[in-house]
Amino acid sequence: MRRATLGDLGAARWDVLVIGGGIYGAMAAREAALRGLRTALVERADFGSGTSQNSLKIMHGGIRYVQHLDFARLRASARERAFWLRAAPDLVRPLKFVIPLVGHGTRGPAAFASVAALYGLGTVGIDGTLPGVRVVGRARAQALLGAMAPEEMTGAGVWHDGQIEDTGRLLMAALRAATQAGALVANYVEAEALLRTAGRVEGAALLDRIAGTRGDVRADITLCCAGPAAAGLTVSALGPEARSRFPCFARAMNLVIDRPAGPYALGVISRSRADAIVKRGGRMYFFVPWGGRLMIGTHESPHEGTDLRDGLDASSAFLDEINVICPGLHLRPDELLHVHRGLIPADVDDARTTVRRLRSGTVIDHEAEVGVGGLISCTGVKYTTARLVAARMVTLVQARLGKGLPPRQGAARSLATRLPVISEPSHAGLQNWAARIEMAVRDEMAMSLDDVLWRRSTIGESGALRGASGMHLWREAACAAQTLGLPLRIAP
Repeated sequence: MRRATLGDLGAARWDVLVIGGGIYGAMAAREAALRGLRTALVERADFGSGTSQNSLKIMHGGIRYVQHLDFARLRASARERAFWLRAAPDLVRPLKFVIPLVGHGTRGPAAFASVAALYGLGTVGIDGTLPGVRVVGRARAQALLGAMAPEEMTGAGVWHDGQIEDTGRLLMAALRAATQAGALVANYVEAEALLRTAGRVEGAALLDRIAGTRGDVRADITLCCAGPAAAGLTVSALGPEARSRFPCFARAMNLVIDRPAGPYALGVISRSRADAIVKRGGRMYFFVPWGGRLMIGTHESPHEGTDLRDGLDASSAFLDEINVICPGLHLRPDELLHVHRGLIPADVDDARTTVRRLRSGTVIDHEAEVGVGGLISCTGVKYTTARLVAARMVTLVQARLGKGLPPRQGAARSLATRLPVISEPSHAGLQNWAARIEMAVRDEMAMSLDDVLWRRSTIGESGALRGASGMHLWREAACAAQTLGLPLRIAP
């Protein structure tokens, strides 16, 4: 892929300008380009460097929506999970989940058997490739959960979802799909302000943070997929009345632990009620195998602003909480390899003590809301529904512009088109740092060594850069980067 320049972006008027290069922006660009719209995308930092990089890497099939009898969201999640498993089989694979069942009431085997039956009915005709949801007895549950089984356990619930092997590679696949369909994309190009003329947004004023140059890009419709930054960008152009349509954001956190994990994910219930997501009882955490290591999450808590650098105390408290839930694990601080931190849309109460993740992504049509055309924003909740939210946005774009493939035909093309395979040799199998870095720069728009280590591979988040061996690895990589003239990092 080639990084678009400001000259490229300013040379034409686009049907769609996408602001934000996380998974929601990337899928929006893919969707628009596949439907025949002239599309450009800009990202102020590196692709996926925000919340998209910090993920538990699960494609959810919507089983939790059974408890709310929300079959529309259940079917949507199951359909999108099936899309990812089909569209990117090299990066998204089935993963078994096991949760303990306790007693004989609402958390017991009979209740979960009802969940399994309702889920089966709710997903009829969507996907037959995954095993069904089921209940297993106490003996089998004990064998599956081992030391993590609670004493009062009476069985276990079992189902399958999708697991993303590498979120960075999946994002690159989505971006490559967009460019193959004709989109232009650029990282480290910041939308400093939206351009507004005569009651419409007409594009954005851009800053190329690599070249230090500025220019304007014009578009009939601008899609703001900038996560927590979307509200500020929108309010600056539309006025304070636009802010009410954007949610609060909460801090989401996952831990990467230097422990081997089994072949399936395990769920445990916290007894803590502080900052609880589900106020009746504890929240559910999952222990997920990933790359020979253990991921634990997701912890969610209220958060002000966009600065996440105060995470040391929070991650230590989360580790302590896990040790209280599962005292037999004896997790140690020195086993903590990496902490994923990101901001997710959430409902936060007035006392700032509880938080509940929003259930679904939101599309905001600012023409309908405040009478300013040319701008559509979105807030995304999870990887799973990024394509679905993108499809909703682009269908709205087509309704405004009257261009591109008929929406039904475009939606069918989106669902049927697989993502391109992004080959990634493991870092154990490629010792030639110059070749690795050159490939990332040439093919994937890596602009710094940080981009290579953290978002073009799993080297950074796997903990491979920790300790003496990690320092040696870093020095080798830094030496190769400097030889090639690649900066170590780009200043925020």
